[in-house]
Amino acid sequence: MIVMVPTGGFREHQLRVLPRAAAVAHRVGDPERAQRNRIERDRLVAEDAVRTAKDLGIRVLEIDGSRDAEAVADVVADHFDPYLA
Repeated sequence: MIVMVPTGGFREHQLRVLPRAAAVAHRVGDPERAQRNRIERDRLVAEDAVRTAKDLGIRVLEIDGSRDAEAVADVVADHFDPYLA
């Protein structure tokens, strides 16, 4: 198993650059508050996933935008290669 989680900086980049990342999909009374809550929830989930994975000895791959999708796929493939040989 490998756990992939975005870094805070990468998540902020996504919110600035990707319209879908900053969109509030549901009708809510306070869209700005809904967005802040979603961002905080995502941060807490990522933090918990990293903590739990590390406690269990599971590899964590932080996604920070420095690798393109193909490079990330290569890291994941290398991780699983010993199990697929």
